[in-house]
Amino acid sequence: MQLIVGLGNPGREYEATRHNAGFLALDRLAERQGFDRPTHFKSSQISKGSIEGIKVVLAWPQTYMNLSGQAVQELASFYKIPGHDILVMHDEMDLPPGRLKLDLGGGAAGHNGLTSIMRHLPDEFCRLRIGIGRPPKEFFTNGSADYVLGRFLDLEWPEVDKSFDEAAVAAVDWLTLGLTKTQIKINRRKKAPKSKPPQEDGTETIDAKEPSQ
Repeated sequence: MQLIVGLGNPGREYEATRHNAGFLALDRLAERQGFDRPTHFKSSQISKGSIEGIKVVLAWPQTYMNLSGQAVQELASFYKIPGHDILVMHDEMDLPPGRLKLDLGGGAAGHNGLTSIMRHLPDEFCRLRIGIGRPPKEFFTNGSADYVLGRFLDLEWPEVDKSFDEAAVAAVDWLTLGLTKTQIKINRRKKAPKSKPPQEDGTETIDAKEPSQ
């Protein structure tokens, strides 16, 4: 059994936000692979199935981003899945929109979801980083919080939508080809051309109300 997790915040108000790139990529994988609709299990929505004969659990934590580790740890413990058999899909500001990067281990780089998972899991896990780019300071005066919790703009969608398809393919490759071969396929791709910075006009931003426990 292997586990693929998409990170994000639950709730309609967070749909299509940059911070929910992990949720969106996992949605795409589930759709392409014909998985059943997710059902509630412990602190996550999950869907179980198989890809190329490999048993897989897809999980969308419902704990809000800052407590993602609780949900991942529950599933890893219940299904007895070690870190190297766990793939976490998440947004990454250090990559431009359209770029992906696959790693085993590494730092959290300020990502609260990754920080939480690292606190709860005893060993390293795989991460599929989905580029969303960094916020232009002149448009997002409150910095990264407003940016990641803002919805993707129409002009961003063609590149972003393509990256979700590529993330779904990468997840299947990770399962069937393994980490190293998939890294070679993904991490050496040419950088995507720089897109125009998001404009403040037409951008929705939301303040996350995450529980503090």
